[in-house]
Amino acid sequence: MAIETNGMALETDDQGYLVDPELWDVEVAEKLAEQYGMELTEDHWKVLKYVRDHYNEHHIAVDARWVIKYLAEDLGYGNKARARLYELFPYGYMQQACKIAGLRRPRAWSTG
Repeated sequence: MAIETNGMALETDDQGYLVDPELWDVEVAEKLAEQYGMELTEDHWKVLKYVRDHYNEHHIAVDARWVIKYLAEDLGYGNKARARLYELFPYGYMQQACKIAGLRRPRAWSTG
């Protein structure tokens, strides 16, 4: 499978995750979000940047618990952070947020 963006065909796995996360950019994220009928908002981009920054530093997907903590403490959602994460990515953190962030499909599916 592949997605077309930036004049290139980017290879994806059978579930639509990028095979090479290094090819991810803003246009790729927007194209992946389109598959869900999503228009990315400022909060989407903040979460995606957090996920990508963690990936770039550690080469693994950040656990959803840390994303919820980021939403709670850094973005001010407090005890509504978990609900906000699933408002932003209703198909789930791993299935939707990690995919749009350009990560490979995680081998272990933890939702935090």
